[in-house]
Amino acid sequence: RHHAEELRRLLSSSEAQLLEIRSSMVEEGIEESVEDESPLPTVAEGERTVRRLERKIEDIGSVNWRAIDQHAACEERLASLSADHGVLKGRRQDLLDLAEQLDQQRTVRLTQVLSKVNENFKRVYKTLSKGGEGELFLENPDQPFSGGLDMWARPRGKSSRCRLQGLSGGEQSMAALALIFAIQDYDPSPFYYFDEVDQNLDSDNARLIAEMCRARSERAQFIMVTLRKVSLSLADHHIGVTHGGDGCSRRIMDFNRQRALALGEAAEVAAAADAAKNADRAGEAVAFQNAMPEVPESLGTPKSLEGLMARADESAEDESEVREHLEAVREAEAADDEGPVQEPVISVDAPDEE
Repeated sequence: RHHAEELRRLLSSSEAQLLEIRSSMVEEGIEESVEDESPLPTVAEGERTVRRLERKIEDIGSVNWRAIDQHAACEERLASLSADHGVLKGRRQDLLDLAEQLDQQRTVRLTQVLSKVNENFKRVYKTLSKGGEGELFLENPDQPFSGGLDMWARPRGKSSRCRLQGLSGGEQSMAALALIFAIQDYDPSPFYYFDEVDQNLDSDNARLIAEMCRARSERAQFIMVTLRKVSLSLADHHIGVTHGGDGCSRRIMDFNRQRALALGEAAEVAAAADAAKNADRAGEAVAFQNAMPEVPESLGTPKSLEGLMARADESAEDESEVREHLEAVREAEAADDEGPVQEPVISVDAPDEE
């Protein structure tokens, strides 16, 4: 009863204070905002709410107090990876540009060389075929390195041109020799070896080949294996090899010393005349080399990968130690298995004497 009276006294005191506050608000011109007074939850509802929140906390699990430090480390690593990504992306673009420049330069170089060789081929084939026509062309002009090189020819007396596969054996030989001479006119060689290149040719075409080799022998040495008399008649020296009938070869040699000396002097004069031409070609090669794009310097290990590489080295060392330990354990077990084997002791009881 005493407690109830105390509560009534406090309630009346609170109501009096509330009236004073309301009167003060009216005097000050403050409007009283009345909100819907919702009933307070019961104790049972409060307990259920507490249990629900406790279950949520249990579902979340233990709190990782190092999450803040880990988040900072991840942000730092992300920044490092982003920086390395920018560097590698730029280097990749540099390499792509370099590859494109090299591809363009080799295409230009191939086109230039092919153009000069094609001019030589037209001239040489016209001479060998006595007025015929021929030309070299790329199978894929847009992408020269994706296709091959082909040719068409129209020998004298034929109305239509055809590719190499459509020519006869002798015509193919003439076209092939014209291509060889055309390439050598662009980049001469001091030594040539022909092995029966006139085998499929008639006498007239064989003479044309022999005369062309003879004319070019002033600046280069030609060795030709042949059975054609027209080719032998234009040669300076002859080396004949015949079968003796006893399984041994016989050599017959015809050597003209004076002619050899004269050819040597003529070769020296021709070499001196070609020196200027070779110097010009060397200058072109140097200029082409100087025009080559510079290769970028090698890129060091990105900073973002240094930690991974260090951990990889540590892992390798740990694996090596574990492997050595396992091998030592196996060796010890093998040694135990191979230890001395004790022979079983057989005891024999002596018979009792009666």
